[in-house]
Amino acid sequence: MIHSFVRSQLSYVKRGFSSTSKSNSPLAWYKRKLETDPLKTKALTSGFIAGLGDFNCQYLVHDDKTKSKFLPDWTRTLRFFALGTFLVAPVVHHWYGFLSIQISNVAKRTIIDQFVFAPVFCVTFMSSLMALEGKDLKYIQKTITRDISDVMIANWCLWIPAQLINFRFVSLQWQVLYSNCIAFLWNTYLSWKTQEEQ
Repeated sequence: MIHSFVRSQLSYVKRGFSSTSKSNSPLAWYKRKLETDPLKTKALTSGFIAGLGDFNCQYLVHDDKTKSKFLPDWTRTLRFFALGTFLVAPVVHHWYGFLSIQISNVAKRTIIDQFVFAPVFCVTFMSSLMALEGKDLKYIQKTITRDISDVMIANWCLWIPAQLINFRFVSLQWQVLYSNCIAFLWNTYLSWKTQEEQ
């Protein structure tokens, strides 16, 4: 029953995409950009959402009990934007393309994505972020050793169900955007986790 409900809702959304394809709506414009320049469009979208996730984290952890004004660390947000644009989007774009060609079974695709790709990519992302912050190799290794088990458990709780939906119901063209939307929550978490005090 739930399966049929989800399929009907996604069919409705798909019809909505089709009906707006010839209009000048923002969604139609974005769809055209995905068709004409997919990697650049996904990169800018991913960067924006990654930066927004960090900004959201900063806002949520801001201690307003002190009644101090919220002053975001724009350099920190820019680092997330850069990683979303130049690391996350290109890698995920090609990874999803590879998975769609090589593996048709949704469960197998999700297992490979989450238990082969995700651990490597989480370590890569965290290392890259700390390197951009100017942290040395010893600090990076210590932080990853301390945090990776928590990060992976949180990753699987969020991303296994999210990717089952992504690989089963979302067309390849929209998969990076879908994962970027989920990644808003994930980047908020990663921003908090990587900024924890030792």
